[in-house]
Amino acid sequence: MLRTIFILACMFVVVVVQRTVQAQQLEDISLDSLLNIQITTASKYWQTTSDAPASVTIITSKEIERYGYRTLDEVLTSVRGFYSSYDRNYSYIGVRGFSRLTDYNNRILLLLNGHSTNETVYGSASSGTDFVLPLSAIDHIEIVRGPGSSLYGTSAMFAVVNIITKSGDMFDGFSFQGNVGSFGYKKASFNIGTDYDFGLNISLSGTIADIQGQELYFQEYDTDSTNDGVAKNLDRDEFFGIFSNVEYKNFTLQGMYSKRKKGIPTASYFTVFNKKSFTFDGRSFLDAQYKYYLGDDKTLSVRGYYGAYHYNGQFAYEPDNNFDTSDGKWWGGEIQFRWDVVASNRIVAGTDWKKNDRADFRYRVGSTYFSRNVPYSVLSAFIQDEFQFSKNLFVTVGFRLDKYSTVGSSTNLRGAIVYHPWKNSTIKFLYGEAFRAPNPYEIMYEDSTSQHIRSVNLQPEKIRTEELVLEHRFSNEVFIVGSLYEYRVKNLIDTKMNSDSTKQFQNVDETEALGWEIEINARLNNGLRSYSSYSFQHNDDKNTHKRLTNSPQHIAKSGVSLLFPFNVVGAVELYYETNRLTVFDTKTKPYLLTNINIATQQWSEHLKLSLLVRNVFDVRYANPGGYEHTQKSIFQDGRNFTFVVEFQL
Repeated sequence: MLRTIFILACMFVVVVVQRTVQAQQLEDISLDSLLNIQITTASKYWQTTSDAPASVTIITSKEIERYGYRTLDEVLTSVRGFYSSYDRNYSYIGVRGFSRLTDYNNRILLLLNGHSTNETVYGSASSGTDFVLPLSAIDHIEIVRGPGSSLYGTSAMFAVVNIITKSGDMFDGFSFQGNVGSFGYKKASFNIGTDYDFGLNISLSGTIADIQGQELYFQEYDTDSTNDGVAKNLDRDEFFGIFSNVEYKNFTLQGMYSKRKKGIPTASYFTVFNKKSFTFDGRSFLDAQYKYYLGDDKTLSVRGYYGAYHYNGQFAYEPDNNFDTSDGKWWGGEIQFRWDVVASNRIVAGTDWKKNDRADFRYRVGSTYFSRNVPYSVLSAFIQDEFQFSKNLFVTVGFRLDKYSTVGSSTNLRGAIVYHPWKNSTIKFLYGEAFRAPNPYEIMYEDSTSQHIRSVNLQPEKIRTEELVLEHRFSNEVFIVGSLYEYRVKNLIDTKMNSDSTKQFQNVDETEALGWEIEINARLNNGLRSYSSYSFQHNDDKNTHKRLTNSPQHIAKSGVSLLFPFNVVGAVELYYETNRLTVFDTKTKPYLLTNINIATQQWSEHLKLSLLVRNVFDVRYANPGGYEHTQKSIFQDGRNFTFVVEFQL
């Protein structure tokens, strides 16, 4: 309690000091400009967040820089209703109290400039160090809560996150960023871009990192034969990635390649403790899009893409190691047509086809070898109609049909009423449905070593959500948003422990949730920027009424940043959550984290410096592990720092 009071007092003093300091204006967009940013994720055409038929949050590049975020999951953890988990191998994102352990983020659709980055073997979306795009290359992030399958199909169950990168003219030169920090953290990244008078715009970004990691203690392995529970030199993290975007008039071409190798110190899947195990993930894609403007009221967009994913895992067993390998290769295309029938009626319709030529899983233990490939294709069609009954009343209705060659069809609806009772207020009534088809891994995985047996007749998951959203701008400086929601998930695919101690992917019982959120965002003219949010989320099994695992009921967040003399920006963030239930029916402890970032806006024409300290008070806290872990919960990083030097030419 004293620590909390101290933190809040420091934040209050900082605000008071700021009002007495004659500082330059912080380089950032105003609240009015933020709320009028045009987004495409919610409806696949340009609109403001207040008109969008969804609960939307936008994170700008300035916010990423101000708070010193290093990875995508750190960015998303600052968003109301979102939280994260880390099992010392992968990071997982939870939304509104829902995060199944070891689901590889397959219930969130992650887009990069509109291109889906979820691969086709596990359905995974990268959120930690496996998302290797430099955050300095991001212009803004559009976060659309709730079901999105009426536009995007599978995986868009709880949120669609669209990362919009900076174009070449935003860089207009070259920048290099070097990072060093705790646990042997070393990372370098660059951005380069330019535009030409004849319409060509090019950007190129890349990053490379080597993180030595920590020596970690696990009480569950504290014996003489297992090195007293200390895992040495097993937490290493190495990654590399490159991304490019080329725009010429109405044509856009983007591509990305990334790879990441991560050591596993937890001895998951019953491997030998303190022996080398690791996972390797490689991703690549190429996406081309062309827009035809057929007059002022019609637009035709054509998109084609190719993607590939490679996974390799080595797990330490005795007498032989286990080698897992997966490969996915897919290609497809989308045609989308937008038609403004009249000034008050807009229709968006389209179809897309995706062919997964390869989606396999292979493993070898000694002389035992297993291999199975599940190629499949998907044909989809969607239509959405927006009616504007008056200047302040919009009604949106959407429908999508997805037909799989493996698990049949899924139909999903969407409906929204957006009403502006006053100039600065918005009321939204939202209804949405979404689904997630069982991925090839869930369909075919079996492993006698970890006692996991193959699934039988898995069906797609379905979610239905109703939500009420209230938004109000008190002034040009203060904005508040609140939402009340309810959702139900049927045919939830989860790991089930059978009576004979075997594990299996099954469609388990229906779950239901009720929650509400509130957030206040302030952007004062004196340079002060702040946000505060609170989320309540109650999520349990409908039949047993037992609380879901890995689901904190209360989450509170706050951040404040301001400009000091000498063009130095200081930012403080607080994050609090209550306990989470583990798969072993134990509970993690509530915790409060404090992060501080100090950065120069521009000390010289070409140089920026920043220092980030996370978990300032060295709080010892843990996240639940999955069924593959012996640990009931896995402790997270203590106090750590990152120092960043950026050169711009």
